[in-house]
Amino acid sequence: MQKLREKLKGTQRLVIKVGSNVVIKSDGRCDRRKLRILVEDIVDLMEAGIEVILVSSGSVSLGKTYLKEHLPREGRVDLQQSASSIGQPLLINIYTTLFEENDGICSQILLTHDDFRNRRRFLHAKQTIEVLLKNKIVPILNENDSISYKENTVGDNDHLAAQAAQMVNADTLLVITSAQGLYDRDPEDPEAKFIDRVEYGDKLEHFDFSTKSSFGRGGMGSKVHAITKVTPMGIKAVLSSKENERFILDPLTKKVGTFFAPKNAFDPELKKAWLLSTKKPNCTIHVDEGAYKALINGKSLFAKGVTNVLGSFYKGDSIDICFKNKIFASGICEYDSEEIKQIKQRHSDEFENILGFKNSVEIIQTNNLVINEKLPSQQVNEK
Repeated sequence: MQKLREKLKGTQRLVIKVGSNVVIKSDGRCDRRKLRILVEDIVDLMEAGIEVILVSSGSVSLGKTYLKEHLPREGRVDLQQSASSIGQPLLINIYTTLFEENDGICSQILLTHDDFRNRRRFLHAKQTIEVLLKNKIVPILNENDSISYKENTVGDNDHLAAQAAQMVNADTLLVITSAQGLYDRDPEDPEAKFIDRVEYGDKLEHFDFSTKSSFGRGGMGSKVHAITKVTPMGIKAVLSSKENERFILDPLTKKVGTFFAPKNAFDPELKKAWLLSTKKPNCTIHVDEGAYKALINGKSLFAKGVTNVLGSFYKGDSIDICFKNKIFASGICEYDSEEIKQIKQRHSDEFENILGFKNSVEIIQTNNLVINEKLPSQQVNEK
Protein backbone atom coordinates (compact mmCIF):
# COMPACT_ATOMS: atom_id res chain seq x y z
CA MET A 1 0.00 0.00 0.00
CA GLN A 2 1.15 3.54 -0.76
CA LYS A 3 1.91 5.89 2.12
CA LEU A 4 -0.92 8.05 3.45
CA ARG A 5 -1.10 11.57 2.02
CA GLU A 6 0.60 14.27 4.08
CA LYS A 7 -2.59 15.63 5.67
CA LEU A 8 -3.57 12.16 6.93
CA LYS A 9 -0.21 11.01 8.27
CA GLY A 10 -0.52 9.53 11.71
CA THR A 11 -3.94 8.00 11.07
CA GLN A 12 -4.17 4.81 13.10
CA ARG A 13 -7.93 4.44 13.39
CA LEU A 14 -10.25 5.15 10.45
CA VAL A 15 -14.03 5.22 10.08
CA ILE A 16 -15.28 4.66 6.52
CA LYS A 17 -18.86 5.45 5.55
CA VAL A 18 -20.30 4.14 2.27
CA GLY A 19 -23.79 5.10 1.13
CA SER A 20 -26.49 3.08 -0.56
CA ASN A 21 -25.47 4.47 -3.94
CA VAL A 22 -22.07 2.82 -3.44
CA VAL A 23 -23.42 -0.53 -2.30
CA ILE A 24 -26.50 -0.87 -4.51
CA LYS A 25 -26.74 -0.76 -8.32
CA SER A 26 -29.50 1.08 -10.18
CA ASP A 27 -31.48 -2.17 -10.56
CA GLY A 28 -31.64 -2.60 -6.77
CA ARG A 29 -29.09 -5.42 -6.60
CA CYS A 30 -25.87 -5.40 -4.61
CA ASP A 31 -22.82 -4.07 -6.48
CA ARG A 32 -20.41 -6.91 -5.67
CA ARG A 33 -17.64 -5.44 -7.81
CA LYS A 34 -17.63 -2.23 -5.74
CA LEU A 35 -17.83 -4.16 -2.50
CA ARG A 36 -14.93 -6.40 -3.53
CA ILE A 37 -12.75 -3.29 -4.10
CA LEU A 38 -13.95 -1.86 -0.78
CA VAL A 39 -13.02 -5.01 1.15
CA GLU A 40 -9.65 -5.39 -0.61
CA ASP A 41 -8.78 -1.79 0.24
CA ILE A 42 -9.79 -2.26 3.88
CA VAL A 43 -7.65 -5.40 4.16
CA ASP A 44 -4.70 -3.47 2.67
CA LEU A 45 -5.18 -0.75 5.29
CA MET A 46 -5.30 -3.31 8.08
CA GLU A 47 -2.11 -4.95 6.85
CA ALA A 48 -0.50 -1.50 7.01
CA GLY A 49 -1.45 -1.30 10.71
CA ILE A 50 -4.56 0.90 10.41
CA GLU A 51 -7.70 -0.10 12.33
CA VAL A 52 -10.90 0.27 10.29
CA ILE A 53 -14.56 0.63 11.25
CA LEU A 54 -17.02 0.45 8.34
CA VAL A 55 -20.43 2.16 8.38
CA SER A 56 -22.41 0.69 5.51
CA SER A 57 -25.82 1.65 4.17
CA GLY A 58 -27.69 -0.43 1.62
CA SER A 59 -29.83 -2.87 3.60
CA VAL A 60 -33.14 -1.05 3.02
CA SER A 61 -32.51 -0.56 -0.70
CA LEU A 62 -31.47 -4.20 -1.04
CA GLY A 63 -34.49 -5.48 0.87
CA LYS A 64 -37.05 -3.47 -1.11
CA THR A 65 -36.59 -5.67 -4.18
CA TYR A 66 -38.02 -8.64 -2.27
CA LEU A 67 -41.24 -6.91 -1.19
CA LYS A 68 -43.13 -7.82 -4.36
CA GLU A 69 -46.57 -8.76 -3.00
CA HIS A 70 -47.01 -5.76 -0.73
CA LEU A 71 -44.65 -2.79 -0.95
CA PRO A 72 -45.53 -0.08 1.61
CA ARG A 73 -45.52 3.50 0.40
CA GLU A 74 -42.12 5.25 0.32
CA GLY A 75 -41.45 7.07 3.56
CA ARG A 76 -43.55 4.79 5.76
CA VAL A 77 -41.81 3.28 8.75
CA ASP A 78 -43.03 -0.24 7.93
CA LEU A 79 -41.24 -0.04 4.56
CA GLN A 80 -38.01 0.98 6.30
CA GLN A 81 -38.31 -1.72 8.93
CA SER A 82 -39.45 -4.64 6.76
CA ALA A 83 -36.97 -3.91 3.95
CA SER A 84 -34.11 -3.61 6.45
CA SER A 85 -35.00 -6.92 8.11
CA ILE A 86 -34.61 -8.60 4.69
CA GLY A 87 -31.63 -6.67 3.38
CA GLN A 88 -29.42 -6.56 6.47
CA PRO A 89 -28.66 -10.32 6.69
CA LEU A 90 -28.19 -10.46 2.90
CA LEU A 91 -25.73 -7.55 3.00
CA ILE A 92 -23.70 -8.84 5.94
CA ASN A 93 -23.50 -12.27 4.29
CA ILE A 94 -21.94 -10.69 1.20
CA TYR A 95 -19.46 -8.74 3.33
CA THR A 96 -18.58 -11.88 5.32
CA THR A 97 -17.89 -13.86 2.13
CA LEU A 98 -15.73 -11.09 0.63
CA PHE A 99 -13.68 -10.67 3.81
CA GLU A 100 -13.13 -14.42 4.05
CA GLU A 101 -11.89 -14.44 0.43
CA ASN A 102 -9.28 -11.89 1.52
CA ASP A 103 -8.33 -13.70 4.74
CA GLY A 104 -10.22 -11.19 6.85
CA ILE A 105 -13.09 -11.27 9.33
CA CYS A 106 -15.93 -8.81 9.84
CA SER A 107 -18.68 -8.45 12.42
CA GLN A 108 -22.08 -6.74 12.53
CA ILE A 109 -23.21 -4.09 15.01
CA LEU A 110 -26.69 -2.53 14.68
CA LEU A 111 -27.31 0.69 16.61
CA THR A 112 -30.05 3.24 17.31
CA HIS A 113 -29.92 6.76 18.72
CA ASP A 114 -30.59 5.32 22.19
CA ASP A 115 -27.22 3.54 22.06
CA PHE A 116 -25.51 6.92 21.77
CA ARG A 117 -27.62 9.12 24.04
CA ASN A 118 -27.54 6.63 26.93
CA ARG A 119 -24.05 6.95 28.41
CA ARG A 120 -23.95 3.37 29.73
CA ARG A 121 -25.03 1.84 26.40
CA PHE A 122 -22.60 4.14 24.61
CA LEU A 123 -19.69 2.85 26.70
CA HIS A 124 -20.75 -0.79 26.26
CA ALA A 125 -20.90 -0.37 22.46
CA LYS A 126 -17.50 1.34 22.51
CA GLN A 127 -16.00 -1.50 24.55
CA THR A 128 -17.37 -4.09 22.09
CA ILE A 129 -15.80 -2.27 19.14
CA GLU A 130 -12.47 -1.98 20.98
CA VAL A 131 -12.39 -5.76 21.55
CA LEU A 132 -13.12 -6.42 17.86
CA LEU A 133 -10.40 -4.03 16.69
CA LYS A 134 -7.82 -5.59 19.01
CA ASN A 135 -8.61 -8.93 17.38
CA LYS A 136 -8.18 -7.44 13.87
CA ILE A 137 -11.88 -7.82 13.08
CA VAL A 138 -13.67 -5.13 11.06
CA PRO A 139 -16.86 -3.94 12.79
CA ILE A 140 -19.57 -3.14 10.23
CA LEU A 141 -22.03 -0.65 11.69
CA ASN A 142 -25.51 0.21 10.48
CA GLU A 143 -28.56 1.81 12.00
CA ASN A 144 -30.97 -0.83 13.28
CA ASP A 145 -33.70 0.19 10.84
CA SER A 146 -35.80 -2.92 11.56
CA ILE A 147 -36.67 -1.50 15.00
CA SER A 148 -35.95 2.23 14.53
CA TYR A 149 -38.78 4.73 14.73
CA LYS A 150 -38.98 8.51 14.68
CA GLU A 151 -37.93 9.09 18.27
CA ASN A 152 -34.89 6.78 18.37
CA THR A 153 -33.47 7.04 14.87
CA VAL A 154 -29.94 8.41 14.49
CA GLY A 155 -31.14 10.23 11.36
CA ASP A 156 -29.06 8.58 8.66
CA ASN A 157 -25.76 6.73 8.35
CA ASP A 158 -23.81 9.95 7.72
CA HIS A 159 -24.61 10.96 11.29
CA LEU A 160 -24.09 7.41 12.54
CA ALA A 161 -20.58 7.52 11.05
CA ALA A 162 -19.87 10.85 12.78
CA GLN A 163 -21.04 9.49 16.11
CA ALA A 164 -19.06 6.28 15.60
CA ALA A 165 -15.90 8.28 14.79
CA GLN A 166 -16.16 10.07 18.11
CA MET A 167 -17.12 6.90 19.99
CA VAL A 168 -13.97 5.04 18.92
CA ASN A 169 -11.63 8.07 19.05
CA ALA A 170 -10.95 7.84 15.31
CA ASP A 171 -8.24 9.93 13.71
CA THR A 172 -10.00 10.23 10.33
CA LEU A 173 -13.49 9.93 8.85
CA LEU A 174 -13.76 8.99 5.15
CA VAL A 175 -17.17 9.50 3.51
CA ILE A 176 -17.70 7.94 0.08
CA THR A 177 -20.45 9.29 -2.16
CA SER A 178 -21.27 9.78 -5.85
CA ALA A 179 -19.62 13.22 -6.18
CA GLN A 180 -15.87 13.81 -6.42
CA GLY A 181 -16.07 15.86 -3.25
CA LEU A 182 -17.63 19.13 -2.15
CA TYR A 183 -18.98 21.59 -4.71
CA ASP A 184 -20.56 24.95 -4.02
CA ARG A 185 -23.67 23.79 -5.90
CA ASP A 186 -25.02 20.80 -7.83
CA PRO A 187 -22.00 19.20 -9.59
CA GLU A 188 -24.16 18.88 -12.73
CA ASP A 189 -24.18 22.68 -12.97
CA PRO A 190 -21.37 23.69 -15.41
CA GLU A 191 -20.54 26.64 -13.13
CA ALA A 192 -20.15 24.45 -10.04
CA LYS A 193 -16.84 25.02 -8.26
CA PHE A 194 -14.96 22.10 -6.70
CA ILE A 195 -13.65 22.71 -3.16
CA ASP A 196 -10.52 20.67 -2.41
CA ARG A 197 -10.05 21.88 1.19
CA VAL A 198 -12.31 23.26 3.89
CA GLU A 199 -10.56 24.95 6.80
CA TYR A 200 -11.95 24.50 10.29
CA GLY A 201 -14.53 27.22 10.93
CA ASP A 202 -15.21 27.99 7.25
CA LYS A 203 -18.83 29.04 6.73
CA LEU A 204 -20.70 26.94 4.13
CA GLU A 205 -24.22 28.39 4.48
CA HIS A 206 -24.11 29.88 0.97
CA PHE A 207 -23.48 26.47 -0.63
CA ASP A 208 -26.38 24.71 -2.38
CA PHE A 209 -26.87 21.27 -0.82
CA SER A 210 -30.34 20.64 -2.23
CA THR A 211 -29.45 17.58 -4.32
CA LYS A 212 -29.38 14.02 -2.94
CA SER A 213 -28.78 10.53 -4.29
CA SER A 214 -31.53 8.29 -5.63
CA PHE A 215 -30.87 5.82 -2.79
CA GLY A 216 -30.79 6.37 0.95
CA ARG A 217 -31.86 9.22 3.20
CA GLY A 218 -28.89 11.54 3.18
CA GLY A 219 -27.79 14.09 0.62
CA MET A 220 -24.70 16.29 0.42
CA GLY A 221 -26.06 18.56 3.16
CA SER A 222 -26.31 15.60 5.51
CA LYS A 223 -22.73 14.56 4.76
CA VAL A 224 -21.32 18.03 5.35
CA HIS A 225 -23.36 18.41 8.54
CA ALA A 226 -22.07 15.06 9.80
CA ILE A 227 -18.46 15.96 8.96
CA THR A 228 -18.74 19.29 10.78
CA LYS A 229 -19.77 17.31 13.87
CA VAL A 230 -16.38 15.56 14.03
CA THR A 231 -13.92 18.28 12.96
CA PRO A 232 -14.48 20.25 16.23
CA MET A 233 -13.23 17.11 18.01
CA GLY A 234 -9.89 17.08 16.20
CA ILE A 235 -10.96 14.39 13.71
CA LYS A 236 -9.87 14.85 10.10
CA ALA A 237 -12.37 14.11 7.33
CA VAL A 238 -12.30 13.42 3.59
CA LEU A 239 -15.30 13.41 1.23
CA SER A 240 -14.63 11.48 -1.98
CA SER A 241 -16.19 9.61 -4.90
CA LYS A 242 -17.09 5.96 -5.45
CA GLU A 243 -15.92 6.39 -9.06
CA ASN A 244 -12.21 6.44 -8.21
CA GLU A 245 -10.42 3.23 -9.20
CA ARG A 246 -9.44 2.37 -5.61
CA PHE A 247 -12.16 4.46 -4.04
CA ILE A 248 -10.99 3.85 -0.46
CA LEU A 249 -7.21 3.99 -0.89
CA ASP A 250 -7.09 6.81 -3.46
CA PRO A 251 -8.48 9.60 -1.22
CA LEU A 252 -6.21 8.42 1.59
CA THR A 253 -3.00 8.26 -0.44
CA LYS A 254 -3.53 10.86 -3.19
CA LYS A 255 -4.84 14.42 -3.48
CA VAL A 256 -8.37 13.19 -4.18
CA GLY A 257 -11.67 14.47 -2.78
CA THR A 258 -12.29 17.29 -0.32
CA PHE A 259 -10.23 17.46 2.88
CA PHE A 260 -11.89 18.96 5.98
CA ALA A 261 -9.32 20.31 8.41
CA PRO A 262 -10.03 19.66 12.12
CA LYS A 263 -9.85 21.85 15.17
CA ASN A 264 -6.56 21.42 17.00
CA ALA A 265 -6.11 20.51 20.65
CA PHE A 266 -9.42 18.82 21.40
CA ASP A 267 -9.59 15.90 23.82
CA PRO A 268 -12.10 13.41 22.34
CA GLU A 269 -12.35 11.55 25.64
CA LEU A 270 -14.19 14.42 27.26
CA LYS A 271 -17.85 13.84 27.99
CA LYS A 272 -18.67 16.98 26.03
CA ALA A 273 -17.24 15.43 22.87
CA TRP A 274 -19.77 12.63 23.28
CA LEU A 275 -22.48 15.24 23.84
CA LEU A 276 -21.58 17.09 20.63
CA SER A 277 -21.60 13.99 18.45
CA THR A 278 -24.95 12.62 19.68
CA LYS A 279 -27.11 15.62 18.86
CA LYS A 280 -30.66 14.81 17.73
CA PRO A 281 -30.94 16.18 14.15
CA ASN A 282 -33.22 19.17 13.49
CA CYS A 283 -34.04 19.77 17.17
CA THR A 284 -33.42 23.19 18.71
CA ILE A 285 -34.27 25.30 21.74
CA HIS A 286 -34.32 29.06 21.15
CA VAL A 287 -33.40 31.37 24.02
CA ASP A 288 -33.57 35.08 24.84
CA GLU A 289 -30.62 37.42 25.38
CA GLY A 290 -30.53 36.92 29.14
CA ALA A 291 -30.32 33.14 28.79
CA TYR A 292 -27.70 33.44 26.06
CA LYS A 293 -25.43 35.58 28.25
CA ALA A 294 -25.94 33.25 31.21
CA LEU A 295 -25.09 30.15 29.16
CA ILE A 296 -21.87 31.53 27.67
CA ASN A 297 -20.82 32.46 31.21
CA GLY A 298 -21.16 28.87 32.40
CA LYS A 299 -24.69 28.96 33.84
CA SER A 300 -27.50 26.44 33.32
CA LEU A 301 -30.50 26.97 31.04
CA PHE A 302 -33.78 27.70 32.82
CA ALA A 303 -37.28 27.63 31.33
CA LYS A 304 -37.66 31.38 31.90
CA GLY A 305 -35.16 32.03 29.10
CA VAL A 306 -36.65 29.63 26.53
CA THR A 307 -38.58 31.37 23.73
CA ASN A 308 -39.28 28.52 21.30
CA VAL A 309 -38.83 24.76 20.81
CA LEU A 310 -38.45 23.11 17.39
CA GLY A 311 -38.39 19.39 16.58
CA SER A 312 -39.38 16.32 18.60
CA PHE A 313 -37.01 15.01 21.26
CA TYR A 314 -37.00 13.18 24.58
CA LYS A 315 -35.48 13.72 28.00
CA GLY A 316 -31.80 12.78 27.74
CA ASP A 317 -31.46 13.83 24.10
CA SER A 318 -28.68 16.22 23.08
CA ILE A 319 -30.03 19.16 21.07
CA ASP A 320 -28.86 22.50 19.64
CA ILE A 321 -29.44 25.83 21.39
CA CYS A 322 -30.06 28.98 19.32
CA PHE A 323 -30.00 32.71 19.93
CA LYS A 324 -31.23 35.00 17.14
CA ASN A 325 -31.54 31.89 14.91
CA LYS A 326 -27.83 31.06 15.27
CA ILE A 327 -26.68 27.83 16.93
CA PHE A 328 -24.17 28.62 19.67
CA ALA A 329 -24.39 25.65 22.05
CA SER A 330 -25.57 22.07 22.57
CA GLY A 331 -26.88 20.32 25.65
CA ILE A 332 -28.70 17.34 27.17
CA CYS A 333 -32.33 18.11 28.07
CA GLU A 334 -33.97 17.36 31.41
CA TYR A 335 -37.43 17.46 29.76
CA ASP A 336 -38.86 16.40 26.40
CA SER A 337 -39.88 18.84 23.66
CA GLU A 338 -43.62 18.85 24.47
CA GLU A 339 -42.95 19.43 28.16
CA ILE A 340 -40.59 22.34 27.45
CA LYS A 341 -43.24 23.94 25.23
CA GLN A 342 -45.60 23.92 28.21
CA ILE A 343 -43.14 25.35 30.74
CA LYS A 344 -41.14 27.78 28.58
CA GLN A 345 -40.88 31.29 30.03
CA ARG A 346 -42.24 29.98 33.36
CA HIS A 347 -40.58 29.72 36.76
CA SER A 348 -39.55 26.28 38.04
CA ASP A 349 -41.96 26.66 40.98
CA GLU A 350 -44.79 26.30 38.45
CA PHE A 351 -43.54 23.07 36.80
CA GLU A 352 -45.41 20.67 39.07
CA ASN A 353 -48.73 22.47 38.63
CA ILE A 354 -48.30 22.53 34.83
CA LEU A 355 -46.78 19.07 34.21
CA GLY A 356 -47.75 17.15 37.34
CA PHE A 357 -44.08 16.54 38.15
CA LYS A 358 -40.69 18.27 38.24
CA ASN A 359 -37.56 16.47 36.94
CA SER A 360 -35.28 19.40 37.56
CA VAL A 361 -35.38 23.15 38.08
CA GLU A 362 -33.21 23.46 34.94
CA ILE A 363 -33.92 22.66 31.30
CA ILE A 364 -30.21 21.94 30.65
CA GLN A 365 -27.67 21.67 33.46
CA THR A 366 -24.34 23.40 33.02
CA ASN A 367 -22.37 20.14 33.29
CA ASN A 368 -24.37 18.82 30.31
CA LEU A 369 -23.75 21.91 28.19
CA VAL A 370 -21.09 22.77 25.62
CA ILE A 371 -20.63 26.18 24.00
CA ASN A 372 -19.79 25.78 20.32
CA GLU A 373 -19.40 29.39 19.25
CA LYS A 374 -20.02 32.76 20.87
CA LEU A 375 -21.77 35.37 18.73
CA PRO A 376 -20.01 38.69 18.06
CA SER A 377 -21.00 41.25 20.71
CA GLN A 378 -22.60 43.54 18.14
CA GLN A 379 -25.00 40.76 17.12
CA VAL A 380 -25.97 40.11 20.73
CA ASN A 381 -26.85 43.77 21.33
CA GLU A 382 -28.71 44.31 18.05
CA LYS A 383 -32.40 45.06 18.50
